[in-house]
Amino acid sequence: MKIVVYSPFAAAEMEAALNGLPGFHAVVAKDKQAALAHIADAEGISIPMSLFDDDVGRALTQAKQIRWIHFVSSGTDPLLKWPAGPGVVVTNSADAWAPTVAEHAVAMLLGVLRQFPAMNDLRATQTWAQLDLRPKLRSLEASTVLILGFGAIGQRAAELMRPFNPRVIAVGRTARAHPLVERVAGVGEIDALLPQVDAIVAALPSSPQTRHLMSAERLALLPNNAVIVNVGRGETFDEAALTAALIEGRIAGAGLDVYEREPLPKDNPLWSAPNLILSPHVAGVGRSHLFGRLVACCVRSAKGLSLNGQPPA
Repeated sequence: MKIVVYSPFAAAEMEAALNGLPGFHAVVAKDKQAALAHIADAEGISIPMSLFDDDVGRALTQAKQIRWIHFVSSGTDPLLKWPAGPGVVVTNSADAWAPTVAEHAVAMLLGVLRQFPAMNDLRATQTWAQLDLRPKLRSLEASTVLILGFGAIGQRAAELMRPFNPRVIAVGRTARAHPLVERVAGVGEIDALLPQVDAIVAALPSSPQTRHLMSAERLALLPNNAVIVNVGRGETFDEAALTAALIEGRIAGAGLDVYEREPLPKDNPLWSAPNLILSPHVAGVGRSHLFGRLVACCVRSAKGLSLNGQPPA
């Protein structure tokens, strides 16, 4: 089974690991031209969303033998435009990225609660504003945190927050009990939950159902001391409404790693919004253990092809 590895992350390591499995022949594509050439007679591809453009989508649609698409990323967003063909197995690497993304989310949450952006602004002007800052400082302890999306990232974020003793409620596809949170609520409960939360951590994938899930109307339900962190997809929030809420002081702050348009345009008003941490979609990066986890996800998914009754040719 020929697999094209087209990735800036752990490509050589994935190639070696896949070639160690019976029935697999992996080749690394150094650039898009090489990837497109290999796709024509390949049966699988390992690729991050960032490299899955229209050319790749078109090539995969036209390829006759593709049976497996593995995303070296936590999402599968390109398939919304270029759906996988019948019988094609789709896997991703959410478990590999989750620990670092969750770490980034909690770091931003703590930074905003502790007014780090404001402190950095004060440092730039050598202003000692102790009395002004004191009433704005917040603690995660005893706060109510709502996690939107309770997959691998949401669960890891809940685990990381535990030592700070917040009250954590999650929202998932279905309501259920879970040991990491007070409970997992269904999507239909969001409106009732928003008025009581102190912070939101969003880790939702991109889909028609999640686009602008946090609309202007829902943002208006939040108390004005609420803090928002988004490490999922930018389109989860109505960005214009979120920006207005920040600038007008209707929410207390935010930490954003994802945006409706990336790179964030230079004229976007988020650049100057108050008490806001902006990071350029890097929440998952942290090489020390990431590459090993990415390889493990790819290999586990490859082995699963045989378990699903589709042994490699």
